[in-house]
Amino acid sequence: MAIAEICLFPLGTDSPSVGKHLKPVIEVIERSGLKYELCPMGTVVEGSIDEILNLVKKCYDAILESGVARVVISLRIDERTDKKLTIEGKVKF
Repeated sequence: MAIAEICLFPLGTDSPSVGKHLKPVIEVIERSGLKYELCPMGTVVEGSIDEILNLVKKCYDAILESGVARVVISLRIDERTDKKLTIEGKVKF
């Protein structure tokens, strides 16, 4: 199990507001069935490496379909093989 932070930055939009381009991305994440937490500057998801990378590709496709000319993706993944990772466990003290 891995935890990933995914941030997609749409560039080349007609407005500084990007919500209409991110809405389809959030819908893809919701439909993925993966546990996720929407944050102000990105989204944290929990799943296998394959599930996470597949989700990133679907998010990429969704944001391009929204009409952006360019997208920058920031992806950070934390995977441990010695114990199970959870979103809650990453912030528990």
